[in-house]
Amino acid sequence: MTVSTLTLSVPIAGPAAVSPLVRPLAEGLAAALPARGGESWTVEPYRAWWTWEPAARLVQGDRALVVVADGPWDAAVAWQLPDREPSAPDLRVGCHDAARVARAVLRLVLPVLDDELAGRAAPGAPMVVGRLETLNEIGHAMRQRGMVTHNHAVGVFPNSSVLAWGTPGGVRYTVTMHGTNPVCDFGVTGPVRAVERVLPYFLPEPVAGMPRHPLRGVRGRLSRRLAAHLGQFAPVEQLEEGGLAIGAATGPYGYVSPALDPTARVRDTSPAGAELHGVGVDLLLSVADQMVR
Repeated sequence: MTVSTLTLSVPIAGPAAVSPLVRPLAEGLAAALPARGGESWTVEPYRAWWTWEPAARLVQGDRALVVVADGPWDAAVAWQLPDREPSAPDLRVGCHDAARVARAVLRLVLPVLDDELAGRAAPGAPMVVGRLETLNEIGHAMRQRGMVTHNHAVGVFPNSSVLAWGTPGGVRYTVTMHGTNPVCDFGVTGPVRAVERVLPYFLPEPVAGMPRHPLRGVRGRLSRRLAAHLGQFAPVEQLEEGGLAIGAATGPYGYVSPALDPTARVRDTSPAGAELHGVGVDLLLSVADQMVR
């Protein structure tokens, strides 16, 4: 009697190369994702067991992504840890454009992977060390770009830490981490034109050809301006006190503060502020160049 065994996906050994059908996507994605701790993403041959389509594996330390060229138009991505073999894609994107796939991976995949890693941390491990190391990695990226950063605790909360910096253009940024949560709260305050410029980097890309409809019933000049702009990227809803809730059930979501005077005329230099939750560290690092102006 012959006994058959099931072998899970493993890196293809020997001289095999990444399929040319998936290599441009995989290499472009690896280049678009930021290095962490000085370690870049590397690409190796792979075979995803859920499909016969060409695949590759991106590796960075304990983190890995399985990337599949799912037909001529779609890309599929799944996250992988040493004892977690994905049985299906965690993300599908309707293109092979590495920049667009990276945007979705940074928003929707890597934060979930990091959350799983954080859940495996040894009980009783000093949480503040992990938080400060992560914030220092973000701070180092900003200091390399000429910013002066400041670290401090959040009021009376001993398990929260904040990194802050300001730009010559009058924009102030804050990154807050709580406990062992590997994702951040991201805040930006400054001229409304700066807030409008920065927030879309954290939101879904607009759908090409989607008609724009002005939001009805939004009160206040500043809120109407921001709702019209941000509504291209994510759902926007005005709250009772006049602020705006932005974002959907997945990816970063947050809140835009109401204007102190909702009837005041709005100029590009009018003050505005917003905070986003659920922002991955990789996503923050990937847009560091955009947060120095």
